Amino acid sequence: MHHELDVPYADTRAEDLRWSLDHGELPAVVTAGVDALVDGCPVELRILGASHQVVLEAPGLPRLVETVAYVPGLGDPLPRSGVHTTGGDAPWSYELTSEVEVLAPDDLRDRVASLVADLDGRPDALSAAFPGDRHAVTAVHAEPLPGGGATWRTWHAYPQHGQLVSTRTLVRPAPLAPAVPSARPTDPQPPLEEPACDAR
Repeated sequence: MHHELDVPYADTRAEDLRWSLDHGELPAVVTAGVDALVDGCPVELRILGASHQVVLEAPGLPRLVETVAYVPGLGDPLPRSGVHTTGGDAPWSYELTSEVEVLAPDDLRDRVASLVADLDGRPDALSAAFPGDRHAVTAVHAEPLPGGGATWRTWHAYPQHGQLVSTRTLVRPAPLAPAVPSARPTDPQPPLEEPACDAR
């Protein structure tokens, strides 16, 4: 669903964005829940005044909270070449890749308009335009992966700088560690009989 917001946005360019898996939930301006997306666990899509969060939570497991936002002192600069890391202590593997495109004004407007039209009305997507420019948009779209896990993509458009930031996240069940065989005593074996030696 697309929302026209009346709150100012805090992030103003790609260079302001920070990334973290260690921050709790921040105040959101709009949210959407996607039920049972990852192995039966719901995913919450959150658009912030400072960009976005995606929250994955399951009973008895630590939450995975992806934050890409402008929050002074939070996290690391948004990676450009991709990140491979484990999502907290949860039994998932996590991978983030991101890209920053610099576009001409007309090209940026066309891309954003097409994106909003594609996502509008989808229950697994959320987008919002901030005041001052209807192409100043943040959008999130999540869907399941074949074989388990989920992927979500996000877009952050900054018309004043001609920037379109996109990220893609993959979350999959982490491979199980190989079982360690238990050490147990073996049954005693009878001693080997040496062949008789005929010494003549």
